[in-house]
Amino acid sequence: MSRYSVSVQPLPAQTLVARLGKNSLTIELQWMVRLGVFRMNIFTALGVPLTSGRFLLPNVDLLSGLYPPPAIRYGSLSLVGSLATPDNLGVDNTLVWSDE
Repeated sequence: MSRYSVSVQPLPAQTLVARLGKNSLTIELQWMVRLGVFRMNIFTALGVPLTSGRFLLPNVDLLSGLYPPPAIRYGSLSLVGSLATPDNLGVDNTLVWSDE
């Protein structure tokens, strides 16, 4: 079993490429001021959207329930720690990937 953190910065918006096992995904994070939560879009290395508009909430697998189900198994990606804000993202919480 592999498990490691994905590096994020305490910013209101960012795009990052995360190496998740043998695959790379592009993750877009954008702070939604009115809702007080980050919105995420996740794309494959080829730019195909896996999911759009998911909220970054603690202990929620961001890669579960994708439709249509991808042919590749990406594992799980969850925020561990407190609810993310532009000030504490990557400080009081961690974005964690696991291959299980």
